[in-house]
Amino acid sequence: MLRNVRSLLAASVFGLVGCSVGGDGGGGPTPDAPTMPPPVDGPEEKALCTAQLTLTGTFTAPVALDPALGCQPQGTWEITATVSDKGACTNVPLKTSYSYSLSGTGRDTKITYMKANGEEFQGTVQATGGGTCEGGFEHIVPDGGSFDQLNLHAFLAKPNAGDTQLAITGTGEFDLWASHP
Repeated sequence: MLRNVRSLLAASVFGLVGCSVGGDGGGGPTPDAPTMPPPVDGPEEKALCTAQLTLTGTFTAPVALDPALGCQPQGTWEITATVSDKGACTNVPLKTSYSYSLSGTGRDTKITYMKANGEEFQGTVQATGGGTCEGGFEHIVPDGGSFDQLNLHAFLAKPNAGDTQLAITGTGEFDLWASHP
């Protein structure tokens, strides 16, 4: 029995001695590890002007919505943006409305927007909890020698059983840039 205790004690001591974390290099990078140069702080480009927007609109679903299913963004999002504060902008060029069509679910969701020539568009829609949805739609439009950037943040409330239309509310921002943002 004493021999078993000695063997166990020897194994425990060997395990403690044979195991180390981080080595004796002081925790720094090994000589072969590449190091990244520190970031260079340069002047951050700022928008020439910024205007605040208010969003209204209508969401139309292709089928009746079920409140138990949470965010159901598939359908048509018809959004109207109006200027709530022009800020320093003398002109805020907005379209009459912005129409997006969403199809598919999960990672297979597709957002379709009929964009103008040269316009860039990105869009996402996500569940925000409690059955509501938030859509984020960004537009970048060449405007002579500058660029208009439009960020729209649209919200859908939780539907009632059988709803096929919901009101869209939200906010947005218009930025005018001297170069591509």
